[in-house]
Amino acid sequence: MTPTQAAAALFNAMPQPLTVSQLEEYGVEASESTSGQIAREILSLNLYWILAAVDAHIPTKYRAAITEGLLESVRKAWWESGWCGAGTWDEYQPELNDRQAHYARLIDQEGINPMGVCAETASLMEDQGIISPEDRAKLLVLLIDYAPASEYGKLLEEVG
Repeated sequence: MTPTQAAAALFNAMPQPLTVSQLEEYGVEASESTSGQIAREILSLNLYWILAAVDAHIPTKYRAAITEGLLESVRKAWWESGWCGAGTWDEYQPELNDRQAHYARLIDQEGINPMGVCAETASLMEDQGIISPEDRAKLLVLLIDYAPASEYGKLLEEVG
């Protein structure tokens, strides 16, 4: 598989942004604006897991090409369609980098498992006022379904 094909496979493995009605199926009340903010946080979490899997399973010489291809697909499909709330792709990059560093610190320094990272993501959304405290547990279930950390590793084991 080429780096371009690997990037496409990873992109296709990512869950699509959630609609308001899909959030309601989990019992999470959201507006169109709030669903965009939730999609943005889920995107950041998924990209963390994917890029960690790329680092773990792909030879160094192919990582940059896969990462660039994946991020370009995300920018075109998610960002340009307005699924991720307000702001531009360029404005999102520092936020994504901050999330990446935060999640890496939780795993590497604090030994938190993927479930704990999902709980942290739900807490971040609650702290930002994106979700209500009552929706935190519901969002945690959603994050487990929509940020499948182990699936990316399995996919890249097949690719690598």
